[in-house]
Amino acid sequence: MKKRKFKKKVVTILICLLSLIIILLILMVLKDNKENQEKKNIENKIMNVNKHYNNNVITNKEAKIYVKTNNEYEEIGMLSKGIELNLEEITIDEKTEYFLIENEDLNYYIYYSDVNPNNEENKINNRYKKYIEFNRNVLTNDVTNFYDDDNNLLYTINKNFELPIIVKANSKYGVSFNNNLVYIKESDVKTIIDSNNTELKNSSGIPVLNYHFVYEDDDNTCNEIICHSTKQIKEHFEYISNNNYFTPTMKELEMYIDGEIQLPEKSVVITFDDGARAEVAKKYVDMYKINATLFLVTSWFDKETFESEYMEVHSHGHDLHNTGVCPGGQGGGIKCLDKDKLLIDLRTSREKLDETTVFCYPFYEYNSYSIEVLKEAGFTMAFAGEYAGGKTRVTVGADKFRLPRWVIVDYTTFDLFKEYIS
Repeated sequence: MKKRKFKKKVVTILICLLSLIIILLILMVLKDNKENQEKKNIENKIMNVNKHYNNNVITNKEAKIYVKTNNEYEEIGMLSKGIELNLEEITIDEKTEYFLIENEDLNYYIYYSDVNPNNEENKINNRYKKYIEFNRNVLTNDVTNFYDDDNNLLYTINKNFELPIIVKANSKYGVSFNNNLVYIKESDVKTIIDSNNTELKNSSGIPVLNYHFVYEDDDNTCNEIICHSTKQIKEHFEYISNNNYFTPTMKELEMYIDGEIQLPEKSVVITFDDGARAEVAKKYVDMYKINATLFLVTSWFDKETFESEYMEVHSHGHDLHNTGVCPGGQGGGIKCLDKDKLLIDLRTSREKLDETTVFCYPFYEYNSYSIEVLKEAGFTMAFAGEYAGGKTRVTVGADKFRLPRWVIVDYTTFDLFKEYIS
């Protein structure tokens, strides 16, 4: 009887021990599962945050931005959808929720899910960094709104800023913020302050070069004095590039004339006329990465053949490049043709060239009547030849319908070229 009770007791103990072991094993498995799940959750979170991180990102919606104070993130403003941002390099871990934006003006953060990697080519344009700042600053109101050039709201920051003026446009000021040229409306400015931002001076006059037909050195079919060998073009372009000349676009030149921006003394504008052999000119413009303008006769060629990142195309008229039409000189029709006929031609040219407002007179010939018709057709600037408007260079406040260009020919010496642009 005692043996039976003892056996029963032993079995009970063994069962209890076995149950305990099973329970412990279950707990260990549950713990391991929990730890594995937590580890997996952390890995998933890090992976998810990583999906939103890149050196260059773009906001995927209207997004709040924050400043970090005592390890707390406080809202300070907002960004519109589609804003490109450069991010500071960070190591992402399970605690990462905010990205620090690379910005010289303010250390602010954005929530990770509000941005996506920007897989397109970076569109941020830093050309404005070549402009010369004005020695005046804007002091903004306590809430600062920043806009793009088309008056689309980009940022709202709940603080005021004092920033150097880079562009003085109509009813707004261009400033540098978040490594970009942005605009502050005049109504958002508390006051303008004199400042010593720079000792650099605005250009006293910008030379405009006029080329025509560029031919490859093994091509013997271009025999006019306005034909340019690639040797001549490369010599000129290498000098411009190697000596860090700024090559303004037509928009920048017009802004310079209007006093909206200041440009460095080492600035030069490059133009080509007509369109013949312009694909060769474009090749070297692109190669040296310098800005140039082609004034195109649109009845002869299509702009798509010549446009590029560096070559812009503007009007040389649609079918006005004909000699002997009007009295005097080579007889350019812009001087005397019936106004309605001229307006049809000029508007046709503008339509084919994305509504350009920049013109170049055929044969450099113009008169008061020409200018009157150009204005009526919607043009705002027109180029002629040497000494147009009594000047050799384009200056601030120049007559925008009598802009001079220096004509380059095949016998223009390199020394004379350097003397003119220096």
